[in-house]
Amino acid sequence: MPKPRLLITGINGLIGRVIRDPLAKSFEVYGLDLTPPFSDRVFQADIADARQVSQVLDRLAPVRSVVHLAARIAVDTAWEPVLRVNIQGTRNLYEAARLSGVKRVVFASSNHVTGAYEGFAPHLHLHRQAEPVPISVNHPVRPDSDYGVSKAFGEILARYYCARWGMESICLRIGSVRRDDDPTTDPRFLRTWLSHRDLVHLVERCLHANVTYGVYYAISNNKGAFWDLSNARAELGYAPRDDASTRVSA
Repeated sequence: MPKPRLLITGINGLIGRVIRDPLAKSFEVYGLDLTPPFSDRVFQADIADARQVSQVLDRLAPVRSVVHLAARIAVDTAWEPVLRVNIQGTRNLYEAARLSGVKRVVFASSNHVTGAYEGFAPHLHLHRQAEPVPISVNHPVRPDSDYGVSKAFGEILARYYCARWGMESICLRIGSVRRDDDPTTDPRFLRTWLSHRDLVHLVERCLHANVTYGVYYAISNNKGAFWDLSNARAELGYAPRDDASTRVSA
């Protein structure tokens, strides 16, 4: 039996590079990105151009699932690129996926949807709380930036496409994924780290779990974590194996 097709937007970014090969064990993986490298499996397309997104999905149909990573990810990104890429681009992706018959989208949201519970990032020269309250997905959204606002929009859009069109969507409020997988370079990462191994496992669970719609925090099993993973454990079967505190040298 052939493997189901999976499209990863932003496949050449950090998270895309971490998950693409492991997911190829269960899926026929294709990618979409604005920057190289490109191949017969990775197509050049601008997520902010609805026509380009539709062309990729039409070419690959049928695509069973999409992992939507493509975005401007810097927290201090200016409003115009946030609007064009993160908001318009995400809507382009969902609409093209609907028209193409995609069953499920895994949306890369962000912890910055609730980042203002922590205070505001130092690079924005604003206040930062020393000890933010532990929060769950039941807390109201409280974005800390235009970027956080765009990710909150993506979660609402996912809810709309699920309710209106029956497209399954799982939104992951991703913590800190490090290129070198090392959480020890910043005290905050000890609480917010998502290891490469746990990232792959979590995305696999998102693609296979019997969930129609949900929002989940995406971090490893870190001591003193800011965010509650209980619904991800119960509903997705997420079982993180790594803890940033064990990486600190004695």
